[in-house]
Amino acid sequence: MLWTEKYRPRTIKEVMGNELFVDDAKSWIENNDIPNLLLYGPAGTGKTSAGIALAKDILKDDFSTNFLELNASDDRKLDAERTKIKDFAATGKMGNVPYKIVLLDEMVLDAQNALKRVMERYHSNVRFIITCNDRNKIIYPIQSRCASYHFKLVDALVIAFTLERILMNEGIKIDSTTELSRFALSHHGDLRKAIGELQAITAG
Repeated sequence: MLWTEKYRPRTIKEVMGNELFVDDAKSWIENNDIPNLLLYGPAGTGKTSAGIALAKDILKDDFSTNFLELNASDDRKLDAERTKIKDFAATGKMGNVPYKIVLLDEMVLDAQNALKRVMERYHSNVRFIITCNDRNKIIYPIQSRCASYHFKLVDALVIAFTLERILMNEGIKIDSTTELSRFALSHHGDLRKAIGELQAITAG
């Protein structure tokens, strides 16, 4: 199993870095209410993982039936994806949840124009978490309907701590914490890439 999936945070409390978002998310969970969200920043900084963790904390045991994750960047599948989003938003909640949650990654422009109308019509039934690398590629009408959070590059110390914890859990002895720190620093804030390459190295 890929370590990036095996060690993906399961709750907001397990999300590393980006403390402002984590603190606000804890408050939303306590109040059982989240706004539509736009999470943007460099690749590998935990945007999607944080969104999924938040959804799991809100939806709890009914997560699987009330959560939809889509990559909306493929023009070839655009019509099908738009229909899937609309149908999901229009159908009722299942179980004891306040609303359904949709996570969308890197939407093309046409998908954004369609989403704007869905967000307006079904706000009482669904919340959207939108992730992207560049906020400027998201149209203003969607930005204005979301609380925006910039995910920064993950600090090298946080990466090193995370890698050390993974190695310990896998039963792999660390020969040098200094070398691990250098390895973490060399990934320039991309935690996902660091975890993936560490698994490849240990497997080899």
